[in-house]
Amino acid sequence: MRIVELEEAINVKRDEMIKIGMTKGLTCEETVLCSQELDKLLNDHRRLRTNRKRSQATLILENLQAFFQHLQKLIALPYKFLHPFKSNRFS
Repeated sequence: MRIVELEEAINVKRDEMIKIGMTKGLTCEETVLCSQELDKLLNDHRRLRTNRKRSQATLILENLQAFFQHLQKLIALPYKFLHPFKSNRFS
């Protein structure tokens, strides 16, 4: 389930729980079950967001590692390949 869909489900379940709680009471078994379902949705949402952040951080680290590998290769090139049009004007 995507985050947007999960957020919609959370809002619907929250509204349902509030309506049941207001009409039947907060300690009613139906209200408690609805609250437990809402808790599950909230936990899934938190888990999904945490995984997304972790994967973004991993992607950033991989890109940074690739950048430094390319930089090392560039530095390892001989000087003449870095400056092929060296001017003799001031020699």
